[in-house]
Amino acid sequence: MNNNESPRSDRKYLNKGLLILVATVIILLAIAWVWHDFKPEIELLLHSSPHNRKILLHMIRSHGLVDMGLLTVIIALMNAIPGLSNSVICIFAGLCYGPVIGLLVNWCGNVLGNCLVAALIHQLHFSKQFKKRRLLNELMSFKYPEVGLTLGYMIPIIPSVLVNYAVVQMKMSRPQFLAMVVVGMLPTSFLYAFGGDAIFKGDLKRIVVVVVAILIILLLFRLIHHRRKAVNTN
Repeated sequence: MNNNESPRSDRKYLNKGLLILVATVIILLAIAWVWHDFKPEIELLLHSSPHNRKILLHMIRSHGLVDMGLLTVIIALMNAIPGLSNSVICIFAGLCYGPVIGLLVNWCGNVLGNCLVAALIHQLHFSKQFKKRRLLNELMSFKYPEVGLTLGYMIPIIPSVLVNYAVVQMKMSRPQFLAMVVVGMLPTSFLYAFGGDAIFKGDLKRIVVVVVAILIILLLFRLIHHRRKAVNTN
């Protein structure tokens, strides 16, 4: 923060470390609860066979709204914590509830996680190094910012806090933000749910399709990234 910003130097920010600690504790408690509820099914899943697969499917998918809600909370909080991936939990949701309900759990969790981060952006302090990150600059310099930010939400390896910071700094309206995050989080939410269901059914072809689709999303972002660098260089 430079001298011109000195009047705001006394501003009080939320403690990021404390927020992450609280979120981590909630995640661990929720995971412990889910593990307790799903323990018999997980043990049976580890020794799964075609004979007991129908029984296992019925047992797993008989879990109600409480476990779905807990998985949604876990996904949301893991999405909100920088550097933490919720992909394993999203795949687990697909494995437990199938591609349709698994998608809804993943989608709601990822959207809620991004809404939480965006709501807290103004209450958090970000270092100069963070604000100067090249990827952040690229997200904020797309000719069509809605497209660039939607892609940012879509790419699993881009931290959600980076995209949400860009959204807030660019003063996107609430409807714009919701549209971008809802559309951006749909593909990977579906792919993880679809992949989890494929793992449960032992469908190798569907698993390969999911892996290839995720790689295509990553390659698409890389392609756009290189094209932008080429244009800026010229």
